[in-house]
Amino acid sequence: MDGRHRVGALVELPQVLRDLGADPDKLIAAAGIDPRVFRNPENALTFVELGTLLEVCVSATGCKHLGLLVGQRSATDSLGVIGRLMQNSMTLGDAILALCTHQERYERGAVVYLFVQDAIAFFGYAVHLPQIRALEQISDGAIALGFNIMKELVGLSPREILTSRLAPMDITPYRRFFGFTPRFDAEQNALLFPEKLLTMPISGANPKLRMILENLVARYWAAKRLSVAERVVRIICPRLFFADASLETVASVLSMHPRTLNRRLEAEGTTFRRLLGQARFEMARQLLVGTNIQITNIALALGYGDTSSFSHAFQRWSGVAPSQWRANI
Repeated sequence: MDGRHRVGALVELPQVLRDLGADPDKLIAAAGIDPRVFRNPENALTFVELGTLLEVCVSATGCKHLGLLVGQRSATDSLGVIGRLMQNSMTLGDAILALCTHQERYERGAVVYLFVQDAIAFFGYAVHLPQIRALEQISDGAIALGFNIMKELVGLSPREILTSRLAPMDITPYRRFFGFTPRFDAEQNALLFPEKLLTMPISGANPKLRMILENLVARYWAAKRLSVAERVVRIICPRLFFADASLETVASVLSMHPRTLNRRLEAEGTTFRRLLGQARFEMARQLLVGTNIQITNIALALGYGDTSSFSHAFQRWSGVAPSQWRANI
């Protein structure tokens, strides 16, 4: 599965490339994509196409923060009807949950999430498709967009920003845009802020318009419904970072009994254990490739009790130990 990514904020990519002195049509065509795709935010790319395109653009321009430049030019308007739904939500928490709930309508292969831990809210983004190129650029763009959404809706910035990428040689563009330096080499991509901000009202929200928009969203990109396995993967991936990815928890989110969930997955030719293992493997690969996080800390971040258990599991998946896999990248 290549996933699907609504063009959305990427309509800004051609202008960003022009600002960098590049010919956008030439670079987009070199990535095997019709440049006209970027004329309409409702068009779509696969994640494979997106990763390849960003890799081509970074190589051609030498700009290592290209994703940041694209994301920082957009806010809720880039999300179309779901963005309008967010603008008319009663609180920041309602708006973020609207995005988390409906994101699957226009994006398959990544998940937006909201978690609260120790009175801190995590508003994050995770790609769960395997081996997508330019993942750090995709994540940079998502985090910049999330930052602008917060500023737009309640006029506040997050307390901290986590990003699961190596610190670039020049962090100035990040510090200039965010107003502070993100924490690079983190386990996840997320904006962190006090839980109490979730109750902040959104100025100008219209409850009647929200009801109309909810009906519009229900018909928006009425794509084929996700399989149970796909829904499980979307639930598991962010929960790995919060030690909350058990069968019981996932079944509860889906309003199913654990045995019912197991039966549904078996009918689709898979199991919860297999999906959990695959999700852990993909998150582990991303952290091994994109960060310098110690293997011990990766193991802990993904819910393993010790490094040995993680290493054995990783070797079952890949055929080599995580240390060897990282060394061979």
